[in-house]
Amino acid sequence: MTTKANKLPATESTLFTWARVRIGLLVGLALLILWLGVKGWRIGRAVQSLLAQQAAAETLMAEGISGIDPTQADQMVHTIRQDVVTLRDETAVFMPLTRYLGWLPKVGPLTIAAPHLMEMADAGTETAVHAYEGLKPALSVMQSDTNSGSPLPQLVNVLAEARPKLALAQQSFQRVVTARQQINNVDQFPERVQTAFVMFDEWLPLAQDGLVMVQVLPNILGHEAPRSYLLLAQNEDEIRATGGFISGVGLLTLDNGDILSLDFQDASTFDLESLAANSAAYDYPPQPLQDLMGADYLLLRDANYWPDFPFTAQKAIELYQIGQPDIPIDGVIAIDQQFIAMLVEATGPIPVAGSDTVITGANAVQSFRDAFNIKEGQTNAEWFQNRKAFLSTFSAAIRQKIETDPAALDMVTLARNMFAALNERHLQLYMHDPEVTAVLTELDWDGRLENPVGQDFLLVLDTNMGFNKTNLHIDRTFVYEVDLSTSHPQAHLSIKYHHNGPESEDPCFQHVYYNDAPTYQEVADQCYFNYLRVYSPQNSELQWMTEHNIPGEVTITGNSWERSGQAQIEFADFTTFTNFLMVPRNETLTTEIAYSLPETAVQRQDDNQQTYQLWLRKQAGMEPESVSVTLILPEGAVLLESQAPQDPIVNGRTVTFTFDLLEDSLISLTFES
Repeated sequence: MTTKANKLPATESTLFTWARVRIGLLVGLALLILWLGVKGWRIGRAVQSLLAQQAAAETLMAEGISGIDPTQADQMVHTIRQDVVTLRDETAVFMPLTRYLGWLPKVGPLTIAAPHLMEMADAGTETAVHAYEGLKPALSVMQSDTNSGSPLPQLVNVLAEARPKLALAQQSFQRVVTARQQINNVDQFPERVQTAFVMFDEWLPLAQDGLVMVQVLPNILGHEAPRSYLLLAQNEDEIRATGGFISGVGLLTLDNGDILSLDFQDASTFDLESLAANSAAYDYPPQPLQDLMGADYLLLRDANYWPDFPFTAQKAIELYQIGQPDIPIDGVIAIDQQFIAMLVEATGPIPVAGSDTVITGANAVQSFRDAFNIKEGQTNAEWFQNRKAFLSTFSAAIRQKIETDPAALDMVTLARNMFAALNERHLQLYMHDPEVTAVLTELDWDGRLENPVGQDFLLVLDTNMGFNKTNLHIDRTFVYEVDLSTSHPQAHLSIKYHHNGPESEDPCFQHVYYNDAPTYQEVADQCYFNYLRVYSPQNSELQWMTEHNIPGEVTITGNSWERSGQAQIEFADFTTFTNFLMVPRNETLTTEIAYSLPETAVQRQDDNQQTYQLWLRKQAGMEPESVSVTLILPEGAVLLESQAPQDPIVNGRTVTFTFDLLEDSLISLTFES
């Protein structure tokens, strides 16, 4: 029991209590300062290390792959990863508070995005570790100067063994993509950070798709068993449905990356020899090739009449095997002249044996055109037989470059250019391997012609039927307008062709005579005879088309064309509008089509909101062309959001998108009415 003598006065007790509180606060504050100091020191050390590693990385990469020290690179990747992990762990306690710090001057927007930025850094460095651990042996292979023969088989083995690590890298990188999607205030970041994001966003799709594609590369390159691919060399100066006239046909055989054979020949010569040996095996061509070009058979050179690449590829295999029945084909690879230029940009200059020609990315297309011309001392007959021989000579030269000096390849440029070539359809792939096919389908690289129900679709498809290379001179633009104010949207398409070639007093004629060995330019300086197809959603209904008149005296069949076009069903999911037109030299021609879309082209989300989506399909082989899409909203409708390659111009209820069509593009808008 406490006695009065042991009790303190009330005032003294209160003072004692406050003294203990103050001491506790001071101790707590000291511990907090110490804790913050330790964290600050750790964070600062990690940041300083990252800055040092950035400078070291720039130095390490300065000389390309050949100058990278694998051990130093390995240490760098793991050091950067550890620094980021340190930052992640040390800053985790502060992340819930960052959303309230947007008021901070200059760094407020960055602070708000800090959790997502840290997630990008964390997942990105984890991706780098997995990818580097898997691909590290490739550095030694490419840097070795003691290899006997091509190092490609060793590289394929590295890729095959790296697949588990690459799969982990793919999973980690998906976290990067997800985190990036959460950051929507980049325009408020400091200019230097915005610039970094522009570069990051440019490379993001390549990295995302590349990590998927690289896992099936061993399959394509014949890791498990040899693979033989039919090669189609398409000339976009004579445009066809999948890119251009099939000028050359070849066979590429790979065994674990080793190129066993790579041969090209003139596709027309192949057809003539095969036709002479077995004409009964050939079918009639599509009706337009019969009616407009006078074709009697469907030959390999015309196998790409259809825009669906898997369909075309299967036709090409069938037609090739009429002449070569004993050769198994595992897939089809189609390339055009632009692909060659993009490839050579990455390989570096390619000297062509037996000539003074050196192919570069800048002169590749013109070199192929020049090689067509008759050589000094050649007879016309010799020229005709050898006018496409340059393709074989070039393929042999580039094969030697890749096999003997792979370290000289600019891998960054190669990855970027091959990604662009696949997206822009300068490179097209069809594979029998189901695993590869699934990846091509996932990445939209299979060239399949398809349109999901519930959206609009537009493919403007040209087929040069003039037996010439006139697309070298043709500029095409089109304007597409859709009125969304009716239950069945009303579409109007206007396509303008401008022939920018030289004027000529020569009359138009749908043929070029090769008896006098014309130059490539002479074959190009002709009138443009074009079979036009416009693919729209199934159940679209034609209202009217421009009538074109082509007199019989200029056509190869002698039949005149005096029609306004027609609608037909070529593929099950589409309505196709067709017409035939001629653009004289150095003139401009405009053709128009009006039609109604199915009611399903606009989707109602609820009682008030509606969504319209348009999938614009780029024709393979076409240069970027100017496109304008104008959408007219219903009376009183309010635009809620839109998505397109470029921001729209909104004027009342009219929404207009104008951009260059470089690859397949989606336009989407949601409106309330």
